[in-house]
Amino acid sequence: MFLLSPGPDDHTGVPMSELQTVLTEETTIPSTAAAIALPLVLIADADRRSRLRRARQMEVRGFRVTVARTPFEAIVKASCHLPDLILVDASLGDDGAQETSELLSTCPATAHIPIVRLTPGRRLTSRVLAAVPR
Repeated sequence: MFLLSPGPDDHTGVPMSELQTVLTEETTIPSTAAAIALPLVLIADADRRSRLRRARQMEVRGFRVTVARTPFEAIVKASCHLPDLILVDASLGDDGAQETSELLSTCPATAHIPIVRLTPGRRLTSRVLAAVPR
């Protein structure tokens, strides 16, 4: 993965230090062909500890994981990676979580992806995880 420095016309509003932090928090994906066949889950969670805990839980259950810290990052990653499941935590804020879910469910590229909104302390049920195509 390459990280390009923003040019003078870059108006994304995301500081490079924030992008570098996101890159260091990314879960490493094994390079084997078998790992690529595993379902991908996007976890959108503003709370670092919760995000990392959920990422580990999903990896143990046999999922590849990518994480997003902001609603904008969740939308970009969902559009680029097309995960099999998107988990949107309430820590993004009521408006952020709601808008993210609405945008992802109305975008033609991501409308087919199941979105689960999580509240603090809520655990994923086996029924939700079983619905993810493998």
